[in-house]
Amino acid sequence: MYCGTNKTAVASQRQIASALLSLLTEMPYGEISISAICKRADVSRQTFYSLFQAKDNVITFALRNDCCYTDQVHSSCYNYSFRQICAGFGQYIIRHADILRILAAHDLMPLLRTVLRDDFTQCLSQYRFNNPSLEPYVIDYMAAGITSIAETYIRTGQNADPSALEDIIYLLMHGEYCK
Repeated sequence: MYCGTNKTAVASQRQIASALLSLLTEMPYGEISISAICKRADVSRQTFYSLFQAKDNVITFALRNDCCYTDQVHSSCYNYSFRQICAGFGQYIIRHADILRILAAHDLMPLLRTVLRDDFTQCLSQYRFNNPSLEPYVIDYMAAGITSIAETYIRTGQNADPSALEDIIYLLMHGEYCK
């Protein structure tokens, strides 16, 4: 996937991502061809393949650039309390419910998990773990947990306000659900 700063290339990436997300509201993911994406985005196949390797990369791009907040968080994530992190994810789920609903409808939530795993890897690299061998497990647990909470929120049609969702995330991730 193209990761440069060329304005034309980045604009084309955004057009392609928008086109794919639009097509996902009309048909199943498996039926969407690269040609259909290119036609909707008004770009050539050559442009598509110079920017992305596959459709999954387009979804990852959309998540990373429009939904996740790696650049804002990982530089200062160690300054946040666990409660603040839970609040941030609650707001994130509510703010991006539309794209999360699309991903859930097409069984694409594992792509969110991958993006979150990358984000947590960057963020948690600043922490010192008592047992460093636990780090990959903690990262995967958090990414899977947030992804599952987002998917359940979307699937159940919950309309929780940010503070209620923050409480749910906090209780589940903190292990206080069995008391």
